[in-house]
Amino acid sequence: MTALVFGIVLISAGVLTTLLAFACRRGTLPLNAFVGIRIPSTTADAETWVRAHRAAWRWIAIAGAGPVFSGTLLLFQGDESGLAVIAGTLWLLGFIIGASVVASQAAANDGSA
Repeated sequence: MTALVFGIVLISAGVLTTLLAFACRRGTLPLNAFVGIRIPSTTADAETWVRAHRAAWRWIAIAGAGPVFSGTLLLFQGDESGLAVIAGTLWLLGFIIGASVVASQAAANDGSA
């Protein structure tokens, strides 16, 4: 039962992260208080926010793939050891950190290049 719950949670998190990535790619994710890469350099203004998220969208999309994979593994194999949960979570975290670095670099760029 635990594997089922964690599998569904991981898949849901991965799918939502991937949907967020495509909103970033399109530039339709508005500056807000809840969702996105919320670091000082990306929240300076709406234009910087969009530029930073467009630069980071690939990293965010890849971040969503890990939880989907590990959640699917949990659903079909029922791994009760927790390794799939840890792996999916670390994958998500690692690529979100990478996306934050890319977004910060894009935000620092004035957009003229």
